[in-house]
Amino acid sequence: MPVDNAVEFKNILFTYPDTEKAVLDKISFKIKKGSWTSLIGHNGSGKSTISKLINGLLLPDSNADSKINVLGMELNQESVWKIREKVGIVFQNPDNQFVGATVGDDVAFGLENRAVPRNRMVKIVRNVLADVGMLDYINAEPANLSGGQKQRVAIAGILAVEPEIIILDESTSMLDPSGREQILKIIRRLKKEKNLTVISITHDIDEANMADDVIVLNDGKILAQGTPTIIFDKTEMLEKIGLDIPFVYKLIDKLNKVGISVPQNIKTKDELKQYLCQLNLKK
Repeated sequence: MPVDNAVEFKNILFTYPDTEKAVLDKISFKIKKGSWTSLIGHNGSGKSTISKLINGLLLPDSNADSKINVLGMELNQESVWKIREKVGIVFQNPDNQFVGATVGDDVAFGLENRAVPRNRMVKIVRNVLADVGMLDYINAEPANLSGGQKQRVAIAGILAVEPEIIILDESTSMLDPSGREQILKIIRRLKKEKNLTVISITHDIDEANMADDVIVLNDGKILAQGTPTIIFDKTEMLEKIGLDIPFVYKLIDKLNKVGISVPQNIKTKDELKQYLCQLNLKK
């Protein structure tokens, strides 16, 4: 049977050792296979804990009514290694993921652990580096790369082992706006080409706006889940927990107030610019 949901959490409770308050308080949600879902919330809301639970790096508190399913597999001691083969995490600081002396060696690391034959490994490494625009740096030392280039290599290392789910755990937060835009553009293209499920944990509201679905977390609970249009229309709720809304939504709100109606499917500055230009041409 085909699997509709890439990830499903049911009544998940998680508490770190030596703490009394649960980081996640019996949360439930579903992430559709092939979608891009952003998790947003202030520090300590439980976003990164969710990413580690998906990958089996953490295990939830014992609860008879709780369950984590990943790609149709219930997460447990028997399935955790199969699930880890299907889920790749790109962390905030790519330096923490580098293990090879060169870019090529680093990307090959996961393949070597899986005993992939040498001739196939060389081909895969070259292909994934080309996918992220870093093939020319195959013999470069990772330490000599820029922040954006390092993240591209980290993404290539994940792609090399052919995951079905990629988790971006604050992976664009250390980049400048140009570098962030380039990385997100690469991920969007690869998601489409390889039918990946992308889970983005981010503080960047504009990044969250590019997702198919947004989950809002606060103090270990899910406040809302829906499309960016639905979520960012909840201005009062977001302001109450200290979150902003994307600039384009603020602009659309002002346009609506002066009588310029903007369609709900517009959610980027480029789309808004194109729509306003078309309006002007009609006049």
